[in-house]
Amino acid sequence: MNDYCKIAIPWALGCCIATLAQAQIVQQAPSFVPPTPTNALSNASSNPLSAPIPLPAPRNTAAATETLQSSIALQALSDQVMNPQVVEWTLDQAVAMAISNHPSLREARAAIDEARGFAYQAGLYPNPRIDSGNPQTLGGANSVYSFGVTQEVIRGGKRQLDVAAAERAVQRSQFEYMQRQYALITDVRQAFVAVLASQERIRILELLLAVARELEQTSDNLVKAGQSSEADLLLLRLERRRAETTLQATRAELEGRRALLAAQIGLPEFPIRNVLGDLMMAIPNYESILLDEQVIDQNAGINAGRSEVARSRELLQRAIVEPIPNVTVQGGTQYTVSQPHEQALVGVYVDIPIWNRNQGNIRAAESTVRKVSAAVSTARTEIAKRLADALARYRAAGRQVESYETGILPDARRTLELVRSGYDRGQFDIVRLVQAQRSVFEVSLEYIQALELRLNAAAEISGLLQSDVFP
Repeated sequence: MNDYCKIAIPWALGCCIATLAQAQIVQQAPSFVPPTPTNALSNASSNPLSAPIPLPAPRNTAAATETLQSSIALQALSDQVMNPQVVEWTLDQAVAMAISNHPSLREARAAIDEARGFAYQAGLYPNPRIDSGNPQTLGGANSVYSFGVTQEVIRGGKRQLDVAAAERAVQRSQFEYMQRQYALITDVRQAFVAVLASQERIRILELLLAVARELEQTSDNLVKAGQSSEADLLLLRLERRRAETTLQATRAELEGRRALLAAQIGLPEFPIRNVLGDLMMAIPNYESILLDEQVIDQNAGINAGRSEVARSRELLQRAIVEPIPNVTVQGGTQYTVSQPHEQALVGVYVDIPIWNRNQGNIRAAESTVRKVSAAVSTARTEIAKRLADALARYRAAGRQVESYETGILPDARRTLELVRSGYDRGQFDIVRLVQAQRSVFEVSLEYIQALELRLNAAAEISGLLQSDVFP
């Protein structure tokens, strides 16, 4: 028993040294605290290596609960749409289906989990190692038996910097998920509006075709009665055939747009029938939006870039402290057959950074900070360009819609009423009536086009502003 104690005590001493060293490092490790939230980078220094990176604060428990409730509501809507009895889709149902089923969002959610795994791994301390420090010697009276434990002690705050950089990667992946989600919602909204517009065009063209057939039949009866010429009949037949051709093309276009909507949702094989909505739906008023930094900096793409800048600065600091050598401590025991039998083993091992002081990696990390900082500015410029273009299209389409509603459509309908009344009294010929009839339907189709353009632009603006309010 005495011999056993003499062997075990030095080994326990080595374990205690390693454990105390680890506890000291853990006690000194600062917790990761995100920077104070802000809406702009305008206060940053011109030097990208030293300027602070403001980032939004993590979501609290209430926000997480609200997100969970939203997910449950979206899943409920998705379940409704998956029901084969559903004939008409609403925009909310289409968006819910996309969020629940699109593979790009599943990929983004997996990326968040992956980043969290890396962040957890970065905080783990190196395992101790059983290492005798000397080979076992078997030689009769000269035999030597050794046993020991070594533990690497990380210095310079390397582990804390690794954790901080990994936390920034988690934050970036969360913003990237938001960016991808709003881009998907924008695509679904625009595809939905396209289907809705095609349905409305078909309705107008079916009315046009019905009128053209009625006029052709009336003219055919008049020709047979000798009260009209064959030229008038051929003209009306031409109008009817043109209406049929346009209607067929629009129906084919509708099938293609339905397939596109299904693909945008993430279920290309899912059959989409009609969608339920109104092209004249009330939408947010974007007329007063200003292209300032506060509006643009709300975009998740900008925040993802900021997170990457902050991560690159953590990695730069990590590269700077890399030359600080870690210390490996060892404790153990050695037993020899000859006298003296027991010996304690204690060792300390340290690398000497003479030639390799991580100079190349430090230089590369500095360049990375400058690169990702410039990328944030580039992204902000790109978003500003897209938002300015969408606002211009929204305002132009809004002016067109207003003109059609207040002037063009009423005038076209009133003209048709007057021409039809004059035709019944013999004041106008059939050509004048066909022209007036065609004008009404053409103006109606142009009005639908203007409504579609306005809704498409509004959907893009809403996506860039990452607003959940639409329409």
